Amino acid sequence: MSDSLVWQRMVLPNGLTVLLYPRKQANTAQLALAVRYGSNQEPPEFAGMAHFIEHMLAGGSEQRIGLSRSIENFGGVMDLYTDREQVTGVVDVLPEKLVDAAGILSELFFGDAFEKSKFEMEQKIILNELSEVADAPTIKVEELLLENLFLHHPIRRPIGGYPKIIKQLTLPQLTQEHKANYGPQNMMMVLSGKFNKKTLDIILEDFTNNEKTGKISASQVACENDKPKALVVEEKAGITQSYLSIGAKTINATHRDAPVLDLIGTLLGGGTSSRLFIELREKQAVTYDVNSAHCKGSDFGYLSVNCAVNTQKTTKAQKLVLKELEKLQSTLVPLEELERVKQIMLGCILRGMDDSHDTLEIISYMEAQFGNEFGLQEYVAKIQTVTNQDIQKAATQYLNDANLGIAVLKPMKHSD
Repeated sequence: MSDSLVWQRMVLPNGLTVLLYPRKQANTAQLALAVRYGSNQEPPEFAGMAHFIEHMLAGGSEQRIGLSRSIENFGGVMDLYTDREQVTGVVDVLPEKLVDAAGILSELFFGDAFEKSKFEMEQKIILNELSEVADAPTIKVEELLLENLFLHHPIRRPIGGYPKIIKQLTLPQLTQEHKANYGPQNMMMVLSGKFNKKTLDIILEDFTNNEKTGKISASQVACENDKPKALVVEEKAGITQSYLSIGAKTINATHRDAPVLDLIGTLLGGGTSSRLFIELREKQAVTYDVNSAHCKGSDFGYLSVNCAVNTQKTTKAQKLVLKELEKLQSTLVPLEELERVKQIMLGCILRGMDDSHDTLEIISYMEAQFGNEFGLQEYVAKIQTVTNQDIQKAATQYLNDANLGIAVLKPMKHSD
């Protein structure tokens, strides 16, 4: 198993990091380019810029639109998305079309020509997207939680930015941010699936020839010590249930406690055998579903619990979650339960590495956080060594009442 969690890593002369994960039995090939410039790296006055650039990569000119659509001519698909710490483009094609697809992805990311008319069009499209996101209560309540857990860190801002700022951004500003950040030394390429050495050599030669320069944008933000707001409640029209999100600031991905908190997230809300699923759904029937996860990056981390409940049961659901958090601090997790949670996490990791799209995400994330090809293997080894005393200690340190923030999004009352 350990060999399947390791990939080949190299750095091209122009600074581009290349990660290779071949699958001999695969029928397709996948190539991803990721630039270390996500919503956390953009200046606050440009909130939403990283996401805007992502839109412009495939839609910023007639030529770009034609190139992005041509992937389908190869029997392939392309996906572009923005995260907290990177923008990623993925192509999934037949192996014999990999070189052509790689050339297209390279041109979309490194090309610097954008058209004003397309900029204005994408501006309108993004505003529509932000309106759609604002209608999604699960996203809104998480944004509300993050705004109150983090008082200064850029993670408190939505990935897509704010409509007011999007309306004010200009094409010269976008072009400058693209030029400054989309250089090979600030990017990584991940290649997985079915490919041979000849194909690889052609692709690497093409990417080696790209000498575009730019800054390294992955600067870290100082740790916050501010106490989160204990409870924030907002009303929203058009919903029939209340949405509850309880969370706490934790630590970054490379911290020694990260694997422990990941286990806690799975123990609380990872699957039908998790504590919160059993307590809130099976025993108390206050929700249809409840989930918990530990999210983390290079300079942030937070653990959150989320569920939708009948508004009259919001307080009850909140108390049930807090009771489970307190139980982690007061009582050691039984060894049998701890082993089951470890197996759940291992299964998720291995399934992810078996999935063509998830593999690219996992590898690029591990490279961004750890910068070596053994990061996932080492992470799994750390998971295996976590004890129930480690869980109790981490829960006491990070999930105590003083560190918790609670966000509630409830239906708007009808005015008479």
